[in-house]
Amino acid sequence: MNEMTRIEQALPPDATANASIGALLAKHRKNYSLQPEFYLSEEIYRLDVDKVLMPHWQCVNHVSAIPNAGDYLVFEYDRESVIVVRGADNEIRSFANVCRHRGSRICDTSGHARGGMLICPYHAWSYGLDGSLAHARMMPRDFDKRGFGLKPLPTKVVQGLIFVSLSDNPLAFDDSEENINATLGVYGWANARVAHQSSVVFSANWKLALENQVECYHCAPSHPEFSVVHGQSTASEKKLIAEMEAKAAAQGIHVATRDHWALAALEGQEQAYSNRYPMTANACTASKDGSPLAPMMGDFKSYDNGMVVCYIGPMNHCLSYGDYGAIFRYTPKSLFETELAVIWLVRGEAVEGKDYDRDELTWMWRVTAGADKKIVEDNQRGVSSRFYTPGPYALPIEEKTVRFTEWYMSALAAAL
Repeated sequence: MNEMTRIEQALPPDATANASIGALLAKHRKNYSLQPEFYLSEEIYRLDVDKVLMPHWQCVNHVSAIPNAGDYLVFEYDRESVIVVRGADNEIRSFANVCRHRGSRICDTSGHARGGMLICPYHAWSYGLDGSLAHARMMPRDFDKRGFGLKPLPTKVVQGLIFVSLSDNPLAFDDSEENINATLGVYGWANARVAHQSSVVFSANWKLALENQVECYHCAPSHPEFSVVHGQSTASEKKLIAEMEAKAAAQGIHVATRDHWALAALEGQEQAYSNRYPMTANACTASKDGSPLAPMMGDFKSYDNGMVVCYIGPMNHCLSYGDYGAIFRYTPKSLFETELAVIWLVRGEAVEGKDYDRDELTWMWRVTAGADKKIVEDNQRGVSSRFYTPGPYALPIEEKTVRFTEWYMSALAAAL
């Protein structure tokens, strides 16, 4: 019997599991991918969701998705479900989608609260738009409805983006709010509107989806459409950046950059990251040939041939070009299921069919998300093989994937 086996037998079940996970963390080799168990273990997945991800904020949607009082969104996150509703006072609030009677889900899909009520279909308990219990049919006369309102959840709205936390003690949002205002605010996101939204479910662990999202090593072989118009990681990138900055400066525009992401996050604060990247020569935006797709957004009067990337926490990535924006929201569904929702934004007064064509506007990220689904699922199948062993990252181009995995392992170790 080896020393680890003796330790495990002497520990209670939870401690045994923690010791095993701790041994896997200790086994990790710097600048290498993770051990297979991190992508395959249900036990680790539960720790991921309950301890690693729960303190972070999730971007549900844009305020333009619920323009009227009584409009609501349903947001699913692992086992949890959230109702985000616009109240009669125009405030946006979030509640656990759990009836206070016997726990039934109240809303299945996004919609509008008829008569200003959220009504549970099971026993018809009814809640106001502020979450208060309005009616509880056939309950005793002395039943005090005041103690049975819907469970409220922390909610923030910044530049039109709705963020929700499922934690009673979420990370502070000050740094992220400042970053969003200094980047997406320049592109006028507060006054934008949703042009289209769609989602795709990857049959893969959430970490594989995020590892892929933050690196562009795969862009050339997997996303030729992306590479035609984006200038990052090209030989002329430095020259293109200088030209981009000059064109923005000529309009009096400055888009701030920030790197408080992964382990560089400020203490107690949500992760905040933003950076600027150039398009290829003569490409204005992310379209088939780089040609404009929609009216200019925000402070821009002409194209600077650049874009901004903004991360809020580990799961929310936003991209903005001169004429449209895109929200990429990753959500864990189960050990081997991760949803990617993509939400396209255009200038608030832009009219579909007149100012933009929806198919052309969404083409780039529909194609790219479809390709990502395949490569991430192939990655999941590969790490599930008995022949998989961790391999080295390509540096510096996979530097963000290194940072992501280092943050993840640090957060998991803290959770143990």
